[in-house]
Amino acid sequence: MSGDSSARIRVVTVGGGTGSSILLSGLNEYADRLDISAIVTTFDDGGSSGKLRREFDIPALGDIRRCIAALLPNVPDRSYLRDKFEFRFTIAKPFQGDAFGNLLLLSAVQRFGGFSVGVEGLASELRTNGRVIPVSEEPSTLCAVATDGTVIRGETEIDAQPGAHYAIERVYLDPPVSANPSAVRAIESADVIILGPGDLYTSVVPNLLPTGVAEAIQQSEAQVVQVCNLKARPNQANAPRSSDFPKVINRYASIDMPQNVDHRTVDAIVVNAHSDDADASADSIEIDDELIDLVSQVIVEDVADPENPNRHDPDKLARALMGYLAGSAVHD
Repeated sequence: MSGDSSARIRVVTVGGGTGSSILLSGLNEYADRLDISAIVTTFDDGGSSGKLRREFDIPALGDIRRCIAALLPNVPDRSYLRDKFEFRFTIAKPFQGDAFGNLLLLSAVQRFGGFSVGVEGLASELRTNGRVIPVSEEPSTLCAVATDGTVIRGETEIDAQPGAHYAIERVYLDPPVSANPSAVRAIESADVIILGPGDLYTSVVPNLLPTGVAEAIQQSEAQVVQVCNLKARPNQANAPRSSDFPKVINRYASIDMPQNVDHRTVDAIVVNAHSDDADASADSIEIDDELIDLVSQVIVEDVADPENPNRHDPDKLARALMGYLAGSAVHD
């Protein structure tokens, strides 16, 4: 890892999928000021990650791969390295469809003799601007219970459900797993914890399910910042309001704690501001009145990618978060 972390703001990101890699890509530009630790979900069961997970009985590699690529050092050939990580083999089995970065990670897991040490070892060899930490070292299946009682097993199946016909009541892991001790330690020492962006139930909340994560967040003195998604999922039943995002996080981060320990809530939330009315659409997630009562600060900034309004722009999002950090007493 690069640089002296003693004078930096200790930032812990929590999530998975494309959202985390976008966030980290933006924060990477401020690596001289931040000590970045990315806690990443490991329960994906689809594509190359799912195949390697089943074959080698390891947690999923795909989201970890994306986050390592996002934190590659700012060198002239960084784009080439990122593209190399995402290259997928088109040859016949056994490597057909596998991402090169997944196989590189798999080799590191075997070389270093363990899952987390393999991830950390590869990141160190690549001199990433921060740590990438699997939320758990134990494989498990993400399950969802729909409001009609239907149980949906696997992240891929949850994402594939027709949004107009179901809404998620709760999610859980089968079997239950323990948190990676490195993830717990990162949370305990954080100045700020950033949740999201990404699908609440398949990218963000899964990180709160391993035993130890919610407890660490609840007891942490860090500021907790949530990045609200830009739009609802297509045809989503009960399309979320901005206030639903901290509500869901508070629910899963709330556990039975000693009476002298306060319930941890989201302190601030980033919500997209449309540059003009034409940018808004029926599925855009807007600020609602209830949000103001749930968080101490609502950060309203234009953080959408102008070329893909369904995704955050990494530079805009990082600037919004750095502006918040500059105005918050999160570090000496």
